Amino acid sequence: MQRHRVSVSDLAYEALKQSIIEFHYFPGQALREEQLTEEIAVSRTPLRQALYRLELEGLIVKKANGRMEVQKLSIEEAVDIFTVREALEGLVAKEAAVRASPEATAEMKEALLHMAEAGERFTSITYGSRFHHLLYEHASPTAVQFLNQLNTRLERYRRLSGYRHPDYTIATPLSEHEKILSAIERKDGPAAEHYMRAHIRRSLASTKETLELHISSF
Repeated sequence: MQRHRVSVSDLAYEALKQSIIEFHYFPGQALREEQLTEEIAVSRTPLRQALYRLELEGLIVKKANGRMEVQKLSIEEAVDIFTVREALEGLVAKEAAVRASPEATAEMKEALLHMAEAGERFTSITYGSRFHHLLYEHASPTAVQFLNQLNTRLERYRRLSGYRHPDYTIATPLSEHEKILSAIERKDGPAAEHYMRAHIRRSLASTKETLELHISSF
């Protein structure tokens, strides 16, 4: 069996995407090729290929003068992303209630256990994301494809809210996830969809509050 070879362009893309998601490169920050080639140790050709992919995914934008900068955050974009996410993840939760096996729900429960035991925000957010991705395993391929594309742009908003919201506490998303899981274990699709949609709406409200507090700093 042949193994998929990871190209230099792929590595550059992943490094840049992670740096943008983690706010090592801030929204609105100019991206200069000379600096980037040194920071991620690649030549200009694979770097430009990586930048083009990130532009297509909406994480960077090319200005009229040809220069690249990190896409800015906005409440309008957050509303658009979370509205689509609410519809898609609601359907995913509903499908998981029908399709998930006891072994699958045990994995979900384990992710929430780690989330509850997390000692700091980054780890709790990571396990919260894992819970969502475990649900994706029971969704249609089309829904998963759309969600994966959406999550590339969503991740910055999710981390901004988790890291910077003054009243963030793990108890709130954990409780919401537990309600979703309970509905899935009961095979109650409508309830799973309801709780997931409520969870996404609350996440959007938290994100909007955080943006209003911090967007001027970007």
